[in-house]
Amino acid sequence: MMTRKLATSLILCALVYAPLAHGCVTDQTWFILDGLLAASFTVYMTGRVLQRDWPAIPAAPWIPAGLLLLLALLQTLNPMYVYDPEKQSLMHLHSHLPGLPSTIDQRTSIIALIHWAALAMGFFTLANLSRDRTTRWLLLGTIAAVGAGMAIAGMVIKIQGETVIPFTKSQSGTFFGTYVYHAHAAAFLNLCWPAALALTFRSHVAEQPLKKAIWINAFLMIFLALFINISKFGHLAAFPGLALALATMRRATPSTATASPFARVLLGSMLLGTTAFLLLPLIGQSVGRWDYVIREGFGGRPMIYSVAISIIKQHPLWGTGVGTFQLIAPYFAVSMQMTMPGRFSHAHQDYLETAVDSGLVGTLLWVVLLVWNYAKGINHLLRHPEELSLAVAMVALTIVGLHALVDFPLQIGSLRLYAAAYFAMLWRKSRPTTRPERIAVSSAKHLATTH
Repeated sequence: MMTRKLATSLILCALVYAPLAHGCVTDQTWFILDGLLAASFTVYMTGRVLQRDWPAIPAAPWIPAGLLLLLALLQTLNPMYVYDPEKQSLMHLHSHLPGLPSTIDQRTSIIALIHWAALAMGFFTLANLSRDRTTRWLLLGTIAAVGAGMAIAGMVIKIQGETVIPFTKSQSGTFFGTYVYHAHAAAFLNLCWPAALALTFRSHVAEQPLKKAIWINAFLMIFLALFINISKFGHLAAFPGLALALATMRRATPSTATASPFARVLLGSMLLGTTAFLLLPLIGQSVGRWDYVIREGFGGRPMIYSVAISIIKQHPLWGTGVGTFQLIAPYFAVSMQMTMPGRFSHAHQDYLETAVDSGLVGTLLWVVLLVWNYAKGINHLLRHPEELSLAVAMVALTIVGLHALVDFPLQIGSLRLYAAAYFAMLWRKSRPTTRPERIAVSSAKHLATTH
């Protein structure tokens, strides 16, 4: 029991640390996150071994995950080039074996492999810990609380007109909270507000007015922060995402907990008034950002996508190596006579970048791992609509999955961790320790304490 509590504490520390460390976009901060996840896995497994209680490991999610790690390892063992960061150039290696999985740069792929291996350990721990109802809601509460804190800090900084990124000396006009890139901030907020909304529903059903007041304010702060932040996808996804959340979570609320029409109208009026009060002073900046993006050709994304497709055509089967897009993209851009503003850090489309790094083989394995588990989550949600935590996971993953079509939210440590936490909840439902039973709810309080 002590090891389980310690493993849970380490996971909670990771959930708090990752967003505060600017999302873990640098290797230094990301390695600390890796250490927390590896430590939680080690502590959890130590407790299970001491109790002689080996956790069940279903083959469905772990076979493709293991094959993906194996592919990344094989790529790392067969480098094509060595990257010189000072000269920003690649030197060809004669020891490279053509036709086999390989990487553009061994060091880059080793670092990426460490990140993925640590996330796999964290996912395993999360999937087992989230089988416990209390722990599951503790995880969701932490996600919502951290999201609310980020939202409040980000809005205060924007309202004050600060240009220095927190905990740094760097200046920027597009950061939000501790996230340097506004799109990452939007993805983070979209991963947090569904948890706050679910906790609002849960406390309402359980007739806990104090908790309800806390969580509904947390939800409002996170949701409104989406509009104060300048991310375009955050604006576009906010209300469709909310509609999806209400449609799925409402099914988990018994009819006895339904508010009166007057209360719904009053709450809606308060929400609209609060929204107008907070958004009007900053609406000009958001509209101006839209105009700028349209004039600049959507941040050069069409050109970046063309470069990514060209790389895939030349390295279709095994890819260029995990984490190597930023190294190979500039060479293809030059050969295509393209001039891109800024660095080629990512493809701004996670699915294209995955195909570049892992090739057709790796992409198919990712499809099996993620799409299959997502489909299983939909199936279980349809069969068990009373599972509020399952609805939260489906909503959050749907939004971040759509965001990945136009940006790279799943290429940084904090957002990977939060997405993994939700996927762990889906995995927990698809492979429960005992046969799931539909619970006949006799009262609103019973439902809230059951899920």
